[in-house]
Amino acid sequence: MTRGAATVAVAGLVGASALLAPMAARAAESCLAVQAETGSYGKSKLRWLDVGSGTTSRVTEPGYRLNALGYSATRNLVFGVAEGLSRGAHAVTIDREGKTQDLGPITRAGNRLPLWSPVAGVTAGAIGGNSWYLLRNGTLYTVDLTPGERYLRVIGTVFLRPITLAHDVNDFAYHNGLLYGVSTTWRGKGAVITIDPETGKVREAEDARFPPADVYGSVVLGRDGALYATANRIGGRSVLYRLDRSGQVTVVLSGPPLAGSDAAGCLTAPEPPKPEPPNPEPPKPEPPKPTPTPTPTSSPSPTPTSSSSPPSPSPSSSPSPTPSSSPAPRSAPQVMPQPPVSAPRPSRSVAPRERKEAAEEVDPHARTKEKRRWGLTALVLILGGGAAAGAVRRAR
Repeated sequence: MTRGAATVAVAGLVGASALLAPMAARAAESCLAVQAETGSYGKSKLRWLDVGSGTTSRVTEPGYRLNALGYSATRNLVFGVAEGLSRGAHAVTIDREGKTQDLGPITRAGNRLPLWSPVAGVTAGAIGGNSWYLLRNGTLYTVDLTPGERYLRVIGTVFLRPITLAHDVNDFAYHNGLLYGVSTTWRGKGAVITIDPETGKVREAEDARFPPADVYGSVVLGRDGALYATANRIGGRSVLYRLDRSGQVTVVLSGPPLAGSDAAGCLTAPEPPKPEPPNPEPPKPEPPKPTPTPTPTSSPSPTPTSSSSPPSPSPSSSPSPTPSSSPAPRSAPQVMPQPPVSAPRPSRSVAPRERKEAAEEVDPHARTKEKRRWGLTALVLILGGGAAAGAVRRAR
């Protein structure tokens, strides 16, 4: 492939990595990485480093030399190769809290009791899915991380070419089936390269280059599409550089020179702790609801009627006596004395006739006297009329 085609491949990396985060337009995003830093002939210390800002959040000492770190997002663990232990290289896991665990030697698939690990002395590492890619002297090893019989076993070996680009690659990062690193050979001189782990083909990207240095020991690909690389020694210092999507290189952090380094990231952000649900208060006993008292239906006040007293004929309001030859006075009805009845007070809306009847019921003797007066009046009229008639006959 031509150099222009390699440039297109790296540009595709930068553009595709922007899909990993919607905020890719920022100058530098936060990207937490675990970086193993080794002094001269010493043990490594682990630094939790935000390569976007250059700030350190934690430093731990695992007790041995570490290299070839790779981050497994599915397990949320960093895998590394520990040197100086029995039977060569051991696989070690590092959790977010800095705790390390030795998983034993990395062997070839099918070997039960290996005498020596085939990946001893590896300098670069990265994880893609369940494959852990390890590089040593231009040879790429694939270690299976799938739980089962082949767990932590070498299942593939590929020789990289051209070796003039791949020989001094000391770390890389995995993305979309390719490994991205920095070559420091006489031919590369800080150039960004891509490695196909299936074929071993190495390609150089045009106009994607870091400053020349002896070794770039740590390489991390940020979510914003930027590539971060640490030069172990340049100008008497170790320097962390950032190569952004436009090809511009900036210094993020510098420190003492390092004999060796390696990094893995970006670690996924930890989930915020879920707030504990509040303890529900015991239900308060509800006071008993009062039973509604039935409202008594008000019955209408009884209206006094003539049935409460013996029936009696009501006299005409204007009686006219009829002359009769033999008038007989009407006898007053005998009224039996009744016990006094406390009748309800009649309302003002009672008719005049009802008021008169009510008055008669109250005083029955007054009614008898009235009838006697009317009887005498009728008798006088009858007698006077008879005398007048006799006078007329005599005058004829």
